[in-house]
Amino acid sequence: MIDRNLKILTSLIIGSMALVYVAHNLANLGAAYEFFVYVTSHQGQEAYPVTLFPVPHPGLVVAAMALVFGLELAAGIFCIRGAWAMWRARSGKTEAFQEAKRWAKIGLGCAIANWWGLFQVIAVAGYQLWQMPNGQGPDHGSWVFGAMAMLTLIYLSQREGET
Repeated sequence: MIDRNLKILTSLIIGSMALVYVAHNLANLGAAYEFFVYVTSHQGQEAYPVTLFPVPHPGLVVAAMALVFGLELAAGIFCIRGAWAMWRARSGKTEAFQEAKRWAKIGLGCAIANWWGLFQVIAVAGYQLWQMPNGQGPDHGSWVFGAMAMLTLIYLSQREGET
């Protein structure tokens, strides 16, 4: 029962974190847009001045923001929905608890796709965020948040015995 409760808790934590991030992003929409423009502008890239990704059209920046915010929202909703389903199935058979994990796993997949896929691949590697003066925080944070989601997914995927 301890593992089941910890799996519920960790899913709830990741889901809550994702919702707080998307809420902050929406509360700071203008600043978020400016940061996305900054990341894709190639400013401050002295170490590796040639960047293979082009400066995007403003409409593409808005689409990227919508994708990031959408994945954060989905991660939050699905992880919390999964935590609720696991809570309801926590005293039941192993198969019922395994099935209850489904939504949390989808939510964790959204978190990984966002923080490792979009941030690490597109922003950090593609737009070389790592070398921009204001890029160290998002570079580090997206790695940590992606790792938290991946570690939770690995733990959640482990099968537990009957209660």
